[in-house]
Amino acid sequence: MKSDHQPVSLPRAHVSTSGTFAAVPQGFRGADGSLAYALKPEFTAVPTAGDPSHVLLVTPPDRVLLDFGAVDPADLDPAKLARDCEIIRCAALADPDALRRIVAALRPDATRAEQEAAVQAAERLGLTEAAAADAGGGLLGVVVIVGACLFASCFTAHCKSKQEETTPPDSPGQPPPK
Repeated sequence: MKSDHQPVSLPRAHVSTSGTFAAVPQGFRGADGSLAYALKPEFTAVPTAGDPSHVLLVTPPDRVLLDFGAVDPADLDPAKLARDCEIIRCAALADPDALRRIVAALRPDATRAEQEAAVQAAERLGLTEAAAADAGGGLLGVVVIVGACLFASCFTAHCKSKQEETTPPDSPGQPPPK
């Protein structure tokens, strides 16, 4: 009997990396000032086939650094943030399945066809950084704000004092999450 259920995968609890994370500020037209330096994709040197004296720089699609320290809070434009939220709201209401496919296309096992379809869906929904900039937003500011809120809430929930250190949930000796 064939099962209609997808296999359940555990959330990725850690990422090992040997690359370098570097900003590509020219890629963000709607980012003001330091916001263009907040997202840093990973770059990894890989020897070229047949000639190990030459390397290619590859960027894994599932790893990016959100560098809060690179952001000057004065560069966060409240009007752009509000417009970004409107853009995301409209997309979520118009086609929530497309949003899921966009996220799924960033998984390491995604196919090239899934990634291309995700780009097309993002363009159709106005969820590219360039489209958001044309519509009065930019998306990067809202990514920073949401990321900062989630990161701050993690510490609020898990740190009882400034002296307490956080321990990853998958560390040896830690009970499994409930």
